[in-house]
Amino acid sequence: MEYGAYGLADQVRDELEDSYHKHGCGAEFWNTYQRVLARLVPEGQERAQVANEMAMMIQSLGIVRQAQLVPADTATDR
Repeated sequence: MEYGAYGLADQVRDELEDSYHKHGCGAEFWNTYQRVLARLVPEGQERAQVANEMAMMIQSLGIVRQAQLVPADTATDR
């Protein structure tokens, strides 16, 4: 998830981190997560890989202790 000099991953990380600092781990943080995911991977396209990368990013920020990952073999397109 790295694109350009200032990578997409950095932008996503900053957006999630900012939301966490404003809202903690509450509902508004998870709303931000959903908005970012929808923006990165619109409905009808594969989401498992991006969702897992975002989950690992959230874990690396210390927002959750252990990320829950979507199993690739059971993931379906939505």
